[in-house]
Amino acid sequence: MAMLLQDARLESYAKSHSFTSWSTMSLKSVLTTVVAGSQYLIHPQVVGMIQQTINPDAIIPVTVLETRQLYFQLEGTLALFDFYDDVFNPEFGRILVEKSDANSSSPVRSMQSGGKSVLHLRNDMKTVGASKRSVSDLPAGPYILHGPNLHQAWRIYNDTLNAFAVGVYPDDVDDFDVFNTLQLPGDNASGSALIPVPSKLYHTVPPVNAPLRGFRFTVPDSMPLKGVPTSMSSASWNELHNGTADTTAAFAKRLVDLGAVIVGKTKSSQFGSGREWTDTAAPKNPREDGSQDAAGGSTGAGSVVAGYDWLRASTGIDAIGQTLETAAAQGLFALRTSPGRLPFDGLQSSPPISNTMSIFGIDLHQLFRDATAIVHQSLYSPPITFPKRLISVTDLDSAHNGREGRQRHFLRAVEAFLGVQAKQVSLERLWRSKPPVEAKGRSLQNYMRKAPFFSFCYEFYHQYDVFRREYRTAFGRQPAVEPTVAHQWNVGKNVSEGEYEDYQERIAVFRSWFSKNVMPLDEAGDAVLLLPYTTRGPRYTAPEPKTVTGVTTQLLGPLLGAPQVIAPFAQYPYKSNISHQVEYHAIHATLIGANGSDTMLVKLLQATFEQAQWRTKLDKGRFVFPPSRRAKI
Repeated sequence: MAMLLQDARLESYAKSHSFTSWSTMSLKSVLTTVVAGSQYLIHPQVVGMIQQTINPDAIIPVTVLETRQLYFQLEGTLALFDFYDDVFNPEFGRILVEKSDANSSSPVRSMQSGGKSVLHLRNDMKTVGASKRSVSDLPAGPYILHGPNLHQAWRIYNDTLNAFAVGVYPDDVDDFDVFNTLQLPGDNASGSALIPVPSKLYHTVPPVNAPLRGFRFTVPDSMPLKGVPTSMSSASWNELHNGTADTTAAFAKRLVDLGAVIVGKTKSSQFGSGREWTDTAAPKNPREDGSQDAAGGSTGAGSVVAGYDWLRASTGIDAIGQTLETAAAQGLFALRTSPGRLPFDGLQSSPPISNTMSIFGIDLHQLFRDATAIVHQSLYSPPITFPKRLISVTDLDSAHNGREGRQRHFLRAVEAFLGVQAKQVSLERLWRSKPPVEAKGRSLQNYMRKAPFFSFCYEFYHQYDVFRREYRTAFGRQPAVEPTVAHQWNVGKNVSEGEYEDYQERIAVFRSWFSKNVMPLDEAGDAVLLLPYTTRGPRYTAPEPKTVTGVTTQLLGPLLGAPQVIAPFAQYPYKSNISHQVEYHAIHATLIGANGSDTMLVKLLQATFEQAQWRTKLDKGRFVFPPSRRAKI
């Protein structure tokens, strides 16, 4: 009889762990099991085999350890795993698998001290579809035996915030090229997505080679992943495109190359610009009373970072400042990166020229590291020179929002760190005193009245020309879209090519004027611009569609083609009609820098907060800051 089954305790233990077989959307069978009350995906790929012969249907959680960990550091190693890794739990530590080096010939032992059974890995791998990684390179950590075959254990989290479009896992654990979706509707009465996450212990590549190694990230639903559907939060889009993507977008590939683990696609608002959520359930905002509008185009990306402690960061696509909306609604730090710095190849439609990527986080130290890795593809940031000048704009729509006293705290903190006094600038007055000749005497807001928003709507409308044409050919009608999308498409449809070119010329004039008279926008720029950001809380529903006119706080960064960060730094109380308790709404400010100053902006925030003794790490869940905090965080 096989050695493992001679141990009655092991045989009983194996029988105590059942499995369930499911088919994913790509019709691939997967197995799941429950360990200590948590559900796990048994990743289909075989990463090792044990020497012993056991029942081929046995399902056993195990911990793989190196010899020194097993015989000299056992209890300390298991305790460290339990502290560091949310996938590991003590149940995995009841049965151990020794990973010997390729040249060892350890004797087979069935039991060790403490009543723990010890199994042994084979040093050869002859299983079809097995990992190309050698057994000696197999990371220590939690695994699951299915018969004699060793598989990675991926813990499954329920998406209680309805923020994910799908959870994903790779075909090959060593090559995140093709992805599969995880949808197990029979075991998930709520209908929410299931998100599989691998052990943090699996990622052993030196960070200098993979600066995001093992960090769990998400990408927006509108970004293709090979093998995964793209919904655009639109039933009409799904009617026409009911298959899976045949390529992975270049930005997602960059994340993978940097070592990140993409665990899912978060819900974007319809086509990245809707607000009403008519075709799919809206992501929940975990902040305050749990009923606030989640806002913005990267809605799900904000919800998951604000609500889930098992996720590192999320990413979103921004065209006209939607990142700011999401971050302000959900109390987050966010970086809108310099346009043109990150790749957009592989998207299913041509994005507006103003599009760029955004990164959401709750920890400024982590956001700086993540931004450095993503923007510069390095563990180390280029040398940072902080700006010598600080500009404070006084006359945009957010400059007077009833929280001027709190906003002054932020301004004073940045001034104190930089050692300079901010120059107060009214854009309208400066425009009048130094007008560009092209304006022909018109005021700033009159000259720019239609240019920003109508340009975006023109690009947004024509971005989906092919989709609308193909949908009408296939179904004989126009696709149904949300009111906000319909409004923006209607605006864009009525903009002629000549008008669009005129709007683009006006934007170029404004950008040139701003760079000359307010602050340089090229990489040699020596200034940073500070803006307050309106926080209209509480807000339970999305606003009605409207036409935005002129230059606004939200549009200024995209208009300038500049990077921008937003940060919560204070909060104010209000009595909620939902929870009937006092809730706290975060107050935000933003910084705009010269093109290419992405990481400098994040570092400036971090250094300012540290000097002011403000919190550089936000809380997750209901409160952004502890309720006792007021202006000084």
